[in-house]
Amino acid sequence: MTDTTTVTIYGASDDLVEVEGSIEGCDEYNAYGEWLGELYNPVGDGESLIIRAEFGKRGTRNDWTISVENSQGFPDWEVRYGPRENDPDARDPQVTITVPTGTYLIVKDRQ
Repeated sequence: MTDTTTVTIYGASDDLVEVEGSIEGCDEYNAYGEWLGELYNPVGDGESLIIRAEFGKRGTRNDWTISVENSQGFPDWEVRYGPRENDPDARDPQVTITVPTGTYLIVKDRQ
């Protein structure tokens, strides 16, 4: 069985994406417009998932949209979606993904 760890991603305020966990790349990121990151596991087939976050995507609503997209196939990683745990009054979502140990985050530049 492969060792795993969890990564949690959520929006904070109107311009920050928080990535928490014990993998390389976890940090607080400025997100003016769309933020895009890739969780990449270099072991085996190089499995990965794309994470997309954007504030106010749905027009006038002041909330975050977070999505998970396949990149190279469909890794067998548990993905949990729900309200942000550290702020129960917020309407913002968070995504928690269980990834193999050694996975790291690559933040993609937006053009």
